[in-house]
Amino acid sequence: MAATTNKQQVLTLALTALKKKFPAGPEPEKRPVLEEVIYAILREGVTTVVADAAYARMREAFFDWNEVRVSTIQEVSDVLGDMPDVDDRSKRAIEFLQEHFERDYSFSLDDLEKKGLKQAAKQLARYKGKGVTDFVVAWVTQRSLGGHAVPLDGPTLRVLARLGVVENDPDDLEAVRATVEHFIPKAKGYEFTEELIQHADAICIENIPLCPVCPLKSDCPTGLEMLAKAKEPKPRPKSR
Repeated sequence: MAATTNKQQVLTLALTALKKKFPAGPEPEKRPVLEEVIYAILREGVTTVVADAAYARMREAFFDWNEVRVSTIQEVSDVLGDMPDVDDRSKRAIEFLQEHFERDYSFSLDDLEKKGLKQAAKQLARYKGKGVTDFVVAWVTQRSLGGHAVPLDGPTLRVLARLGVVENDPDDLEAVRATVEHFIPKAKGYEFTEELIQHADAICIENIPLCPVCPLKSDCPTGLEMLAKAKEPKPRPKSR
């Protein structure tokens, strides 16, 4: 595992290289907090392009969030369309809306913006296990509440593990996120999140990453190892 100073250097170089390959673009307009929770459920593990399309279909198909709440998983999945884990996302969205409705009898979380950041994040965390994950809490903290948080989903963790910044399959995701947030300044949070998910989707894919075309290959331990193996001469077949 890379030393602390080396992790910082690796991430700095990675952000510089990925910015050229996968520019993040301008930050989107701020959504109401509850809507950002729903969006984060759709965004976890997929690119912004995929999440944007699914979210737009959801807003167009349902009259309001209460209609989503009382719909079946299949009905919501049919609207979200072809995206990974669509039934699970639908279930999580319904569970969150149901939990919030039972708690507050409303479909708004705008009061969180009036609370202190720590208190707001704590209140959001109460929905964990009810459709909300650590990624969702961090996403909403970053996008809606103006806090310093770096949301980490599976593809992002995969890239960071291959770079040697975090361990594979971490047990304590909050601790891992705290480590990454130490290296990534608040002003770079949005850029970091967008660039890494695009990179994970296009190049640092799950099974066999496309290391030969990766802009990070010269600084990535996994890439260097895989490229070295590719150069190893193949054993000649034994002559009969």
